[in-house]
Amino acid sequence: MNTVGLTKAVSILFFGVLISGCGLTKMTSKYDTVVYTVTPPILQVHGGKVAVKIDGNIPAKYFHKNATVYFMPVLKSESSEKSFKSITLQGEEASGGQKTISYATGGSFTYEDKINYTEDMLVSGLEINAVAKLKDQLEPLGPVTIAQGVIATSERVENTEEIAIAHHGYEKETILSEFATIYFLVNQSVIRTSEKSDEDMNKLQEFAKLGYKTHSIEIKSFASPDGTVDANDDVSERRNKSTVKYTKQILKRLKLDGATNEELYTNVSYGEDWDGFNRLMKASDMKDKRRVLNIVNSVQDPEKREQAIRDMAELYDAIDKNILPQLRKAQISVRSYQPKKTNEEIASLSISSPDSLDVKELLFSATLTNERATKMKIYNAAVSLHNNWRAYNNIASIYIGENNLDEASTWLDKAFELSGNQADVLTNYGIVAARKGNLNKAQEFFNQANASEKNQAILDIRQGKYAKAERYFKNANTHNATLAKILNGDNSSSCTDNTAACYYLNAIVGARSANMQMLTQNLSKAIAANASYKTDAANDLEFLNYQENQEFNALIK
Repeated sequence: MNTVGLTKAVSILFFGVLISGCGLTKMTSKYDTVVYTVTPPILQVHGGKVAVKIDGNIPAKYFHKNATVYFMPVLKSESSEKSFKSITLQGEEASGGQKTISYATGGSFTYEDKINYTEDMLVSGLEINAVAKLKDQLEPLGPVTIAQGVIATSERVENTEEIAIAHHGYEKETILSEFATIYFLVNQSVIRTSEKSDEDMNKLQEFAKLGYKTHSIEIKSFASPDGTVDANDDVSERRNKSTVKYTKQILKRLKLDGATNEELYTNVSYGEDWDGFNRLMKASDMKDKRRVLNIVNSVQDPEKREQAIRDMAELYDAIDKNILPQLRKAQISVRSYQPKKTNEEIASLSISSPDSLDVKELLFSATLTNERATKMKIYNAAVSLHNNWRAYNNIASIYIGENNLDEASTWLDKAFELSGNQADVLTNYGIVAARKGNLNKAQEFFNQANASEKNQAILDIRQGKYAKAERYFKNANTHNATLAKILNGDNSSSCTDNTAACYYLNAIVGARSANMQMLTQNLSKAIAANASYKTDAANDLEFLNYQENQEFNALIK
């Protein structure tokens, strides 16, 4: 249908009602006296909905004072009929209607509604089914077709969301550590025999015996903040030296990897340990500890600070007994690399012996292959062996990638039972809901998951929020970026993806901007890449103005 024909269709007379005291017979004979306009003249899909606006103008002396007229717009296709809400107009002396029409002057009305879009609506007709009623007499007025077809360009969203694959948690490099603390007597730096055999030193030595490759060795020394700063700096330094010497002796004896490598050692003398003092005071149950902490935080000079604390005679004995001895110390830390299987070993074991891997290793192995069957086998093993939510989620991710949404939902439900509100599961729920057209639910999931900007932008297109989506895509020329721009009224952009869908979108841009060359060149490419676009173009009202064009028709025949 060309533009002239469509304009006639949307300007035809909607329904008329004759009022002259002769009942509904004359009302039906004047069915062509009410002018109707559809806005927009071609129905469009936005946010998954088809909206219609009807403006009706009823002439004077046509609407019987006691009559009512019920009408319902219906969108009819070959396979279905979808009804909009109904509306009833009433005469001045009638009741039950939503709008009163004067007999003497006539009147007008505006009607708006929207329904969910389905693909069969592309080739359809908008009809008005109307029935007039006067007392017990009913008379059908119609049906009459007032619009043809639906433009559904907004539905051409590419499913390029960022599907959430749960991270395996496996570390290719893990640093293990063990430490021991050596305590000294006041002003002393000699390591006592009792300190060489206490529990944490024994644990450090057992760790060294494991034979792991050494990452680093650190020795830190401290002094308690009693006495002069210079004296405490000196004793802290002496403690550091004696501890370094002792550490090297025992680590060399235990044959720790790198025990003689000076580059692995970090030796630091911190002097007075006011941070440790603060920490121990806060953790103590000492009375008036707030007074002490206030002094520590308010007096900047360390010697004046110490003297102020000493002056609190009633507290200082407890501090001297319970706090200060814990600050006369040195700490030895040994950090080593945890032994790891090679990627090749993990990949092999994930298939031959998955039970020999922990769950992190098993999930990591799925990242080492691009084969769907192998990934699925690994994830199913993680489900069977560990009942792990990440495995359920990642199986769902595979199905989402294939747009098998029902199967994906089944696996996501299992993941959710185990994980609760994990962002990855919620994100995938949102993607599934969006692709199924449950846009409000999708937004709820994305809000909970703090979804990525890209996923939100794609959902914005589906929701009809084109300006918001365009702001995200900025200067990108991908399919969805171009779609957001043209739906937001910008017909100067073009898609640079080398896909049939992209070429077809560019053909629409050509049609909207009256660029015949852009239209035909891109439509030709789209059809060459995917022949189904020939049928799409033949039914797509984006090309309404070109239905009589020879070049266009040569492409779609």
